[in-house]
Amino acid sequence: MKKLIAVDVDGTLVNSNGQITARTREALIAATKAGHEVMIVSGRATFGLRHQAKTLAFDKYGGVLSSFNGGELFDFKEKKVLASHKMDYDLAKEILEFSKDLDLELMIFDGDKILTDRPDGYYVKRESEIIDMDIKPIKNLKNGLDFAPNKFLFAQDPDKIDKPAQKLMKKFGDVTEQVKSSRFYYEVMPKGLSKGSSIIEACKIFGIDIKDTIVFGDEMNDISMFEVAGTGVAMGNAVESIKNIADYVTKSNNEDGIAYYLENFVLNKE
Repeated sequence: MKKLIAVDVDGTLVNSNGQITARTREALIAATKAGHEVMIVSGRATFGLRHQAKTLAFDKYGGVLSSFNGGELFDFKEKKVLASHKMDYDLAKEILEFSKDLDLELMIFDGDKILTDRPDGYYVKRESEIIDMDIKPIKNLKNGLDFAPNKFLFAQDPDKIDKPAQKLMKKFGDVTEQVKSSRFYYEVMPKGLSKGSSIIEACKIFGIDIKDTIVFGDEMNDISMFEVAGTGVAMGNAVESIKNIADYVTKSNNEDGIAYYLENFVLNKE
């Protein structure tokens, strides 16, 4: 039976050094060759997932990128957008206007660039380095956005981010999806989107029953995947809340937890 195998990136697909190990790579490629659909699911921009996709040979054997926390589905081999969900343009401008008074670094993703009005911001530079995307400074970004983005990424020190994030939630929580994706990142997306919604959408596109999905994750922003998937696999390093709702707890991301599960419960049954 064909499976949809969806993997989170940080803390899941990559180890503590940010690398996909040979064993995990080989297991996921073997799953693809066996006829399963492998999907990388992340809050990152589509372009920011290209290195992971190439490592897993998506350009040769096929594979899907779910980026922007469910905002876009991209067939990496065919270089084809399968689905894209943008924020309402007028709403986006309203959020930008409101965020002028908030002490937050703002990042908007446009193709292969990170747009920001704070190019020297600590978290902007950090994100640029992690996902290997160039920064494009836009001085009047909050006044001059000329397209509808997939999401807004706000950042701030962990001890300063909650107060402005709460203001965003109070003002726009009923018309957007919002998630604190790390201790220092806060994301605002179109209503109804999540990693879980991308799992459902991918199943419809590929004709896979939702019960035939296997998801791997470790953090609270992965919870929507676990809520919809047939099988939720928590990494050994996952937060307790994820482990508590998982169907299986595998080894950690530093112990090839994805490969361990696939080798024992998927690949050995081909």
